[in-house]
Amino acid sequence: MKKIILTLFTGIFIFLFLPFVNAQECKIYFPDNVGTVREMKTYDKKNKLNGILRQEILDKTTRGSDIYLKVRSSMYSPDEKETSSMDFDVSCEGGVFKFDMKNFFDPNTLAAYKDMQVEMSGDQLAYPSRIQPGEKLPDGMFQMVVKNNNITMVTLTANITDRKVEGIENITTEAGTFNCYKISYNISMKAGFITSNSKAIEWIADGVGLVRSESFDRKGRPSGYSVLTSFK
Repeated sequence: MKKIILTLFTGIFIFLFLPFVNAQECKIYFPDNVGTVREMKTYDKKNKLNGILRQEILDKTTRGSDIYLKVRSSMYSPDEKETSSMDFDVSCEGGVFKFDMKNFFDPNTLAAYKDMQVEMSGDQLAYPSRIQPGEKLPDGMFQMVVKNNNITMVTLTANITDRKVEGIENITTEAGTFNCYKISYNISMKAGFITSNSKAIEWIADGVGLVRSESFDRKGRPSGYSVLTSFK
């Protein structure tokens, strides 16, 4: 259960984006130049490196003011061995950036169910065209159902609630110094009869994406963090 939760958290931290303030034009808080590569490193609460994630922009399509991106996300172990890779699409339509929460899930976790039926569904987590400190953002939900011979073996549900723009801060990492929106939210995970609640905070920059994220258990104790280490 803890491994699944950590995997989902990482996915959540790696794939959240924001739109620009103009409701008619799309300027996303994520790189949109083909060939750009982002690298983030994830650490546990004892500052031990857990893994590396690299995202590359493969393709960009524009239709009027709308933008569609294809991204390749590759996971690596601390010793630089690739453990998984997947492509996903994100879009900004009508001035609102949105993506399916099912794209969060790490293929490594799904490998455990390779001989079973896996069904994933979820909301499109959206960011309004205008965001301001103190604003509340829309909630989101993700669900994964694992079946064997059409019999449900496990159902995993994640609800993201109380998303709030806490403010604007400068964050410095190995990749540079970035002016970021600070956003907090709660995560409720349920797998079978087991329920877990936690909190997350992230910092996202214009044209860059996620710069830093931190996770906390239900008592507010740090459980890990991710940080942008390269952007080129």
